[in-house]
Amino acid sequence: MGAEMDKVRWGILGCGDVTEVKSGPALQKAPRSELVAVMRRDGAKAADYASRHGVARHYDDSDRLIADEEVNAIYIATPPSSHMDLVLKCLAAGKPVLTEKPMALDAEECRTMNDAAAAAGVSLSVAYYRRALPRFEKLRDIVQSGAIGAPRAVSVRHMQAADRSPAETWKLDPGTNGGGLFVDMQTHALDWLTYVFGAPVSVVGDVRRSDPASPVEDSVSYLAQFADVAVTGSCCFAAGLHDESLTIFGDRGTANMGFMRPSPITLETEAGAQTIDLPDPAHVHQPFIERLVAHYLDGAPNPCSGEDGMRATALVDEIYREYRA
Repeated sequence: MGAEMDKVRWGILGCGDVTEVKSGPALQKAPRSELVAVMRRDGAKAADYASRHGVARHYDDSDRLIADEEVNAIYIATPPSSHMDLVLKCLAAGKPVLTEKPMALDAEECRTMNDAAAAAGVSLSVAYYRRALPRFEKLRDIVQSGAIGAPRAVSVRHMQAADRSPAETWKLDPGTNGGGLFVDMQTHALDWLTYVFGAPVSVVGDVRRSDPASPVEDSVSYLAQFADVAVTGSCCFAAGLHDESLTIFGDRGTANMGFMRPSPITLETEAGAQTIDLPDPAHVHQPFIERLVAHYLDGAPNPCSGEDGMRATALVDEIYREYRA
């Protein structure tokens, strides 16, 4: 896709819940962006989605959407186990791809996808949209500007009650999701950490399943060393309460924010405490989509490349190494 293109005309593969508010409307509302076709295996649900969102065409077959001549970029919003095959088909058709996270079931699949993108000369991106949200960009600026001094440690905490299981049962199917809720949600945090601090020097994890009858793990902890910054993660999805946060400790202050939920930033320095409130937009993918459109049409940097997406999945592989073995 070159600079001569005046608009990105999207097709969605898998118009499920994530596309209803978070991403689908963002594809329509971002400047120079339009959603022209959607696909779902259940044709009636695809038709209903198209009708409700004002989308011109709908399909029940992925190959037909990929072949749609008006579609010049494709967003894959299906479960992770299908990402690699669909991405390879889109790349073979010469169409830039935005795939949902996690990028694939493991880093080897990600590598296959990246190799195909490089060979085809086609852009591949991963939907870690928090990279572009205003509050996350502000938190990144706080870290990199020295507002809390030199960063020394990060604490990632995610406690969730067992009765808050997702409606999408595939998120609790390792064969479809690559793991449980940690893989589904905390890869956002793993990606953001690499976005801010670069690739880690070392990673070690402890993964447990409190209920032997459960198909997936419900407790994950890890220690990751990023140069001079030590990151500790503690996540439990069978807790008696819901509590989650990300705290960055510098040598002259701290910054804290809810990661998975909309939350102000609490900044504490020698000057005192400060609350910075940057509400998320109505369609949280939109700032990321706007950057992606600029990447496609103007040659701006890829907001989250396939190589970036692979790093988050590779971290999951390391955290889960002993558990999977």
